Amino acid sequence: MLELEFMQRALIACTVIAATAPLVGSFIVQRGHSLIGDGMGHMAFAGVGLALLTGMHPLIGALGLTVIAAVTLVPMSKRSGGGDLSLALLFYGGISAGYLFVSRSGGGQTAVVGLLFGSPLNLQWWEVATITALAGIVLLITAVVYRQLLAMAFDEPSARVAGIPTQALTLLLTLMVALIVVAGMTTIGLLLISAMMVVPVAAATQIAGSYRATLAIASGIGALSAVLGLTTSYYGDFAPGAAIVVIAILCYLVTAVSALLKTRYHRSHA
Repeated sequence: MLELEFMQRALIACTVIAATAPLVGSFIVQRGHSLIGDGMGHMAFAGVGLALLTGMHPLIGALGLTVIAAVTLVPMSKRSGGGDLSLALLFYGGISAGYLFVSRSGGGQTAVVGLLFGSPLNLQWWEVATITALAGIVLLITAVVYRQLLAMAFDEPSARVAGIPTQALTLLLTLMVALIVVAGMTTIGLLLISAMMVVPVAAATQIAGSYRATLAIASGIGALSAVLGLTTSYYGDFAPGAAIVVIAILCYLVTAVSALLKTRYHRSHA
């Protein structure tokens, strides 16, 4: 499998994005905003449709609209008294506008399906470099503001009292989600990348003893899911993006059962 150059490109890109996505996902899960990745994915789809309609590259359209959505989501959420309504607008508005643009463009149906569900086997080296660069930006931001993000994720009112700019950090976190969504659209897919922000984190919390351990284990589960998913896809002729997410879900089931058995063991020997 690794002798094939297209598999090398797919493995690098998928592993990078699958290992990075849970680092952002850990903060949004802790804040109870697990669906924000789906909302950004729908807006990225609108960006792809707009790009096809205007002749731009899909990456530019997706990045542009997700950044706009990230900037507007925070004040929208504050004005509406919560994030559910704002996310609903992203869901429905993004998917509707995306399909409207795609249908009007008169082409690109096959390419759109690949972006919705991932097409890592078709990546070029410049796309791998772009994905790696976007993931690197997210990692750098996470390292710089890790303590502030952690404080806000666990107790936003206390973080605000302590002088942490929670509104600016919320915007920054939303922009990080947008970058992950755009970076993951050609690898895992716009409709599936959100799962890689949430599922590995859910799996890691079953067995981790601290937040740092959760980050490390979640990132490892993401990377493992990418490798096993691509391997399964290659030898079993499955869709790569779907295979990666299914492997991640299986990892969650394994950790959940492991945690349950461990709890029962301790209770029986207490």
